Amino acid sequence: MESKRLLLALFLFSSCAGLRVNRSLRVAQDDWVTAGGDPARTNRSSTIVLPPLVEKWQYNTVAGITASPLVRDSVIVLGTLNGEIQLVNFLDGKRISYVALDAPIAGTPVWNGTSIIVPLSSSNQSLISVALKGSDRAWSLALGPIESSPLLFKDRVYVTTLEGKVFCLNVDDGTEIWQFKANGNNGRKPIRSSPASDGNILFFGSDDGGVYAVGAQEGKLRWKFRTNGSVFATPIVFEKQVVVGSLDGSVYCLGTESGELVWRFDTKSRIYGSASTDGKRIFVGSSDGTCYALDAKNGQLAWSAAAKSVINTPPLVAGNLVYVGSLDRTLRAYDIQSGKILWEYSTPGRIRVSPLVWRNTLLVVSEDRLLLALKPLEDV
Repeated sequence: MESKRLLLALFLFSSCAGLRVNRSLRVAQDDWVTAGGDPARTNRSSTIVLPPLVEKWQYNTVAGITASPLVRDSVIVLGTLNGEIQLVNFLDGKRISYVALDAPIAGTPVWNGTSIIVPLSSSNQSLISVALKGSDRAWSLALGPIESSPLLFKDRVYVTTLEGKVFCLNVDDGTEIWQFKANGNNGRKPIRSSPASDGNILFFGSDDGGVYAVGAQEGKLRWKFRTNGSVFATPIVFEKQVVVGSLDGSVYCLGTESGELVWRFDTKSRIYGSASTDGKRIFVGSSDGTCYALDAKNGQLAWSAAAKSVINTPPLVAGNLVYVGSLDRTLRAYDIQSGKILWEYSTPGRIRVSPLVWRNTLLVVSEDRLLLALKPLEDV
């Protein structure tokens, strides 16, 4: 492991000379620095942007994007499928700098202060910490291909791999603290689900159909719940419950401590994307193009709303609105109480990445290479 780390570090140092932010970045409550917005992956914004919205600018990455953008202090971080991390000015949509890592970035990176921890779909290099100012603290590891999003909590970073393993690493130098192999000795099953946490337990799904709970400190299995299909979606965690959808078409709500089933809702269609919550309801999209709002306590249907194509991204909760993108190239804003469509916006390409809100702007990724900044008309 150490020799691999040194070899990859040499590669990293030679590749990241172009990535620079020449100022200190301020931390704010509305920063979006991890997939799902927080370690519990709730996909809930603390900022509200009310439609109608109009395009202020668009940025072309010249490559596919399947990872959610990150943003802090007017700096946007984008990962692309041609292996680039690109920094973009939030104010005008102009590129600041970029670094080429030569392997696809399918999962969303995580922002750790002055460095970006990047997952790569590569067996040679798969997790790299790229410093925004110099490379003296950068590290890299060969953990097996990663197509999920790392989780940062305190001084540790957690990541799942396509080889069916979970790693807990020291965020400063990448030192391994523990690793866990899902599915035991029953053969390798990929993990495409990103880890989520309540600060005590790590939750993730697996292609073997299991939802796993592993102790965040020691890496020991707490419990496993088996669904009837592979679990690609990332769980969300709130109020001692973990909620996740399965390819069997059901949304499962489980107790965080016991793994016991609290409720189950059958959408009758495969669920690829994660859910979101406002604390009272669960919002989830399915492959039949329906967005469901479920009572968080009992899983009963509050409302459902149909799109014209597959929804495989997490809905975004922002105040009294739920923003949902679908493969019919349309972004919709639903009333959180009734499910009524309040606004629609056509994008140049399909929407495969969840939108996010920062300050007074909605950032939307349009397949396959555009980032759109949408703002209220009076702010443009």
